[in-house]
Amino acid sequence: MQGSCHCGAVAITVPNRPDYMNACNCTLCWKLGALWGYFPVSEVAFAGEVRSYQRSDMPGARMTAEYCGSCGATTNWRLTGEGAPDRMGINMRLFEPAELIGVEVRYGDRRNHAGVEPRHYYRDPTIFDGAGAKA
Repeated sequence: MQGSCHCGAVAITVPNRPDYMNACNCTLCWKLGALWGYFPVSEVAFAGEVRSYQRSDMPGARMTAEYCGSCGATTNWRLTGEGAPDRMGINMRLFEPAELIGVEVRYGDRRNHAGVEPRHYYRDPTIFDGAGAKA
């Protein structure tokens, strides 16, 4: 699958549809407006340059958010630091909605969660139907 930012300066290729997408409600994800799909770093290809932002509002933040320097669209996040898992979040809103129909959407509750397992959710999962995302 291939997606791109709004202006087309950054393209992302992933090997397949994600197993699920996550609509996280933490303060960063909420403001980034992303719908995350997760992939091993080694399976994602980028064309174009991204800029990055590392949150400074919490001690020991280990995630860098990346975005297009031209249109500002959030593209992905990467884990940073020693021993970071081979996993990254890709903003699935950069892909055509029709390619994602049928994928489960989970609603992660990171605002009210201390970061320990099991994960908490603020609503029941839904199935993405592409509604409201027409050109």
